[in-house]
Amino acid sequence: MVASSDVLYLSAAIGSVAVIIGSSERLATPQLLADGALAGWRVSSTSIPLLTRRSFQASVGRLLVYPRVLGLVAACVACAVLLVLRPSWPVNAVAAGVIATTYILLSMRSRFGGDGADQMTTVVFASLALAFGIGQERADVIVLWFLAAQVCLAYFTAGVAKLVSPLWRSGAALPEILATRAYGHPRAAEILARHRLVATAMCWSVILLECSFPLALLGIRPLTYLLVISGALLHIGTAILMRLNTFLWAFLATYPAVIYCATVR
Repeated sequence: MVASSDVLYLSAAIGSVAVIIGSSERLATPQLLADGALAGWRVSSTSIPLLTRRSFQASVGRLLVYPRVLGLVAACVACAVLLVLRPSWPVNAVAAGVIATTYILLSMRSRFGGDGADQMTTVVFASLALAFGIGQERADVIVLWFLAAQVCLAYFTAGVAKLVSPLWRSGAALPEILATRAYGHPRAAEILARHRLVATAMCWSVILLECSFPLALLGIRPLTYLLVISGALLHIGTAILMRLNTFLWAFLATYPAVIYCATVR
């Protein structure tokens, strides 16, 4: 029988890849976090009432000032590498907690550029910090069930949102998304625009996969593996076509929990 602690370590290792990639992208373009940029702290600090308080500005706010914020990002990379090395449970708890806290602070620092991968990464490492901090099998299992339920809910809500969208049902969504500058792939957009039946089939395959993903927890092994593999292929495709690199690893980090809850427990 697979130990719940080993499953948690696997999730931590996979999630750490998302952290390393995302943090490296931030460190590679530090000018985006500078005061004169769109994600500058001087403007962002006025977006939430909490951030404007003197007590916050004099404490946590000091860490969010450029270029100090780059130190937080670098700390995320260090903690992610540490988790891959699998040190002691207390060290794991601290490392996972630092990553979760940093992601929360970065989301508060700037409302621009965040996505579902950042949110899932925050949930994963906050949960791991709790499990590693308690260090008991019962807590491990509860956290694994939480992560499995969380990813199923994320897929299901995304699938329902697409199901009620006329653009997704008609097959127009993917060609239009791939034609954008931010998430686009001109060649793929051109092909799908010419072959609308293919585009419609792809849109509906995404809808059906996301809406049916919670069925992975029924405990039917072939169905669980089919949905997990299909989900992984979906994220690999979006990483290639839309350059959503962190989505792949952030969501894959929850798959060990899904497989464990569906097949082991």
